[in-house]
Amino acid sequence: MTAFTANSFAVSGGRNSCRSFRTASFRKKHTFPSSSSSSSSSSASPFATRASAKTSDDDDTAKMSPPTRRETVLLAAIVGLTTAVATTPSHNSSFASEEGRKQTILITGGNSGIGKTASEQLAKLGHRVILHARTPAKAEKAKKEILFTQPDADVVTMESNCDLMDLKEVRGYCQEVLEYLTSSKSGDGGEENGSNVKKLDSLILNAGIMAAPYELSKQNHESHFQVNHLAHFLMYENLKPALFANESASKGPARVISVSSLLAMIGELSLDVNDLDFKNRKYDKWYAYGQSKACNILFADDLAKENSISKLVANSFHPGIVTTDLVRYSFPDLIASKRDPERERWIRERARRIGIRDADEGCKTHVWLATEDAALEKSGEFFVDPGLVYPGATRKQLVESGDWFLVSGEEFLAPQLQFPERLFDGWRNDETRVKLRERSQNMVNDFLL
Repeated sequence: MTAFTANSFAVSGGRNSCRSFRTASFRKKHTFPSSSSSSSSSSASPFATRASAKTSDDDDTAKMSPPTRRETVLLAAIVGLTTAVATTPSHNSSFASEEGRKQTILITGGNSGIGKTASEQLAKLGHRVILHARTPAKAEKAKKEILFTQPDADVVTMESNCDLMDLKEVRGYCQEVLEYLTSSKSGDGGEENGSNVKKLDSLILNAGIMAAPYELSKQNHESHFQVNHLAHFLMYENLKPALFANESASKGPARVISVSSLLAMIGELSLDVNDLDFKNRKYDKWYAYGQSKACNILFADDLAKENSISKLVANSFHPGIVTTDLVRYSFPDLIASKRDPERERWIRERARRIGIRDADEGCKTHVWLATEDAALEKSGEFFVDPGLVYPGATRKQLVESGDWFLVSGEEFLAPQLQFPERLFDGWRNDETRVKLRERSQNMVNDFLL
């Protein structure tokens, strides 16, 4: 994969924090402070709640012979540059309102980058945040930093190590989380279904690595596949007693939120469910990352297919390219810890215009999917911004949200080439998601609680 292709699909658009289509009620309720961490990027601002109106191809559209898989990826980049320049209706949730109710939310990788900023903003909204990090020391450090600016924040950390490169540690961490949610420390216990486990309202699967050198995990799995997908798959399986505790209408469905990337769109090239660990093909760090991000989408899709929306809502999303330590392998000079934000203020303003954002801006979809009633209306979708599903967004919506480089399907030749749907159809299907689930299940069986 060339550097051009990787950058073309990894980038997501910057946002203007004061869109005219934001609802006044959401703006009033959600006012976030600036991040206190130098490694956190993206300005905290109210979210735009947008409907996702899917575009449909005309029945009489002439179909061309399909391009090769590599041509598909390159054509998408070319078509995406033919820009044209939405106000959409707000959602009214059909579920009992969760806004204003204190939720318990677990976020992986909550100690740095967009995970840290999401933790700060969720705590600012009054929610209890179970903050995961690889080590208790890292988690405690992040907790203290949040409490320094928010003394009343409800942030919980565990005493167990939880390096996602080791499924044994993931199992031990989940055991401690369930013990905490069963204990009096977690607040209310004794749920209506007879379980003593307190409900875990949202599970945000945020932690990840990108474009790392080839490395095997403790269980001999390729590092991107295990850290970005398999460890999170195991975490969900082991935390199901808490996610499905007290399935009463008053508390609404559980939410599973999977952080993916636009680079998942190379899934047709990179995803091989028969060789997820690159044992029988040449290793490429961008293919490995793209495969793991495609797995994130398929995992959320599978949960949505297998669970009623009244019990569980699962979605994936692209947060944008964010200059946090996630880019330490691919663009080391861009990581926040190596830069002076004040000296680069003018650079950041221009970067937003071309689709690069900081962690405050990058985490806003985390928070929207975890807290907003409107986010309960859709399950099994891929979002590129709060309320904006892709494929399905119009050209005007994409331009207004800052995702101008994405193909909407309205551009020249896009309908004939079946873009953007073609970028997903080759791998985002029932056969692939079921195979991924079955293989993942077999890989984690020895680590289930």
